[in-house]
Amino acid sequence: MAAIKSVAIIGSFKQYYPEIKEAWSLFCGAGLTVTSPKGTCILKEGISFVRFESDKKHWSDEMVQVVALHRILRADFVYVVAPGGYVGRTTCYEIGRIIHAKQPIYFSQVPDDLPIVVPETHVLSLEKIIYMIGNGIFESKQLDTNISGEIGDLERKLIDGIYSTL
Repeated sequence: MAAIKSVAIIGSFKQYYPEIKEAWSLFCGAGLTVTSPKGTCILKEGISFVRFESDKKHWSDEMVQVVALHRILRADFVYVVAPGGYVGRTTCYEIGRIIHAKQPIYFSQVPDDLPIVVPETHVLSLEKIIYMIGNGIFESKQLDTNISGEIGDLERKLIDGIYSTL
């Protein structure tokens, strides 16, 4: 089992940035590198696409998003901060890209605004995941490996580019 060194944190920065910053602080405190977000302040509250002090001012929203995806996908795993199960539309998009890239992803709570199967093995509190990493018992796995039955089979086929005729 490879040592876990980095994490990307995603979630609704617009609605839950204080909770995301708390996760950022706890992961950093546990010795992990957080590849995304950078931990800087939000430039302007209330806008539809969140921009941070660390974003280059001349970048378009699309450029900010693609750079964020590069930062997210280079992490050892992704942690979704989902208070009350809420993730939001940009996070839904990122989750799809993460799953398709076969990256391990874990959730603070089961998302209620995204129709995917999330096994209980992939729903972990911050404290639990940090404890597991610190004690060498965290086994980072992609989401579909723990989904059984027809849905799991179809998810794996989607990821592998094998499309059903159902």
